[in-house]
Amino acid sequence: MSSVGLFVPLVAKPSQTKAISDFLNAGYTLVPSEPLTREWFAVKYEDSNPPTYALFDTFAAEEGRQAHLTGQIAKALMDNASVLLDVSPEIGHVNVLVSLVRPIKEGAPMAGVTKGLRVLFTAKLDKVDVVRDFLKSAIPLVEAEPETTYWYALEFPGTNTFGVIDFFPDDTGRGAHIAGKVAAALIGSAEELLTGAPELIKLDVIAAKV
Repeated sequence: MSSVGLFVPLVAKPSQTKAISDFLNAGYTLVPSEPLTREWFAVKYEDSNPPTYALFDTFAAEEGRQAHLTGQIAKALMDNASVLLDVSPEIGHVNVLVSLVRPIKEGAPMAGVTKGLRVLFTAKLDKVDVVRDFLKSAIPLVEAEPETTYWYALEFPGTNTFGVIDFFPDDTGRGAHIAGKVAAALIGSAEELLTGAPELIKLDVIAAKV
């Protein structure tokens, strides 16, 4: 199972949206050269202004994350950042608390998913352990959602910020998840556990390797 990851939002220059999509698709072709990168997703935030993209990737251990940070994809991103992006990318280090990765048909395009969600939320300082345990215990609820193909519970180390990133075959699967028991449990506990409402962003998958 993956234990660490990276989440990197990319705020594109409005004139460079096609170029950054092409860049992310080109990055996908480099993923096989990084054998320690377990899962890799390139996404676009739906209805974002300014146009925002992101990379999310996971690793079994810190060794893989460091290899990725010094690898070809990261170098290409930094070399092209001033041309493609409005602001320098912020490299978000995350711990993967727990994940669900379902087997997919071999050769399925984009690892069998086209839609995703990125949800961030901040735990009250005295509720950090409770939120962490809640996320770790949510796997049975996720397993009961057949259209949730990949699900990752994340913690941003050194902060009281947590997140969930998940992916679905289509918008129907995503809608079922939003209306499902995991989301209901999180929203139902928000007032007690969180400093505010979770921030939810819908994602379009550009490329993925699992």
